Amino acid sequence: MQCQRLKKLARDWYQKVKEDALAPARMMELIDRHVKQCVVCQTDPDLPEEIEKIREFIRAPQPVRPSEEEA
Repeated sequence: MQCQRLKKLARDWYQKVKEDALAPARMMELIDRHVKQCVVCQTDPDLPEEIEKIREFIRAPQPVRPSEEEA
């Protein structure tokens, strides 16, 4: 990923996904919107593959940690 702005945005958005403040599908919409408007992203030959990796990563179910009461 060559676009530093997209790297920062993706990190920020992913943090919001982890906090349940942003839906994973919405994160991917925001990434797609950024790519459509960014010249750096549009010329990055590896970006489609990297976006697909992000898509698969955020779709993966997160392991449920047992609460302290259950342990």
